[in-house]
Amino acid sequence: MFRLNEWEIDRVILHRHKLFFAGLALMSLPFTLPRGWGFGFFSGFMLVSLGIYGVALRKWRTEPGLWMLAILLTITLGPCWAYFEFLHWRGLFAEPARKQAARVITWDQLRLSIDTIIALTLFARTVKLAVGVSIENWKRTRVV
Repeated sequence: MFRLNEWEIDRVILHRHKLFFAGLALMSLPFTLPRGWGFGFFSGFMLVSLGIYGVALRKWRTEPGLWMLAILLTITLGPCWAYFEFLHWRGLFAEPARKQAARVITWDQLRLSIDTIIALTLFARTVKLAVGVSIENWKRTRVV
């Protein structure tokens, strides 16, 4: 639940270049489409980062000590992901202030919310990749 298994890690590693370039394409959409139509900057950024971490962790089966990098990524990315999740869900379910009219959801808010949900899902996958690599690499390469 909190980590990827071996074949999921291999799938991310195998498609690392596709993830990176798809993320770059998705990040460029808001700048190429007319204002108000652009979508995907945050989720594109998370795809790029997942591709970069896939490149950094590509030798997870054989490289001794790679588990330390994966643990560093887990320790730094895990709390960031949890905090962003908290902020996102708190913003969605926040009570309106007193004497404030009910909020109407506009297209821009809905578009941003969908983009952040996708980005947070990809961020969770990145954290799970780091946790899975740290555990599996430590099991495979530790010296007994």
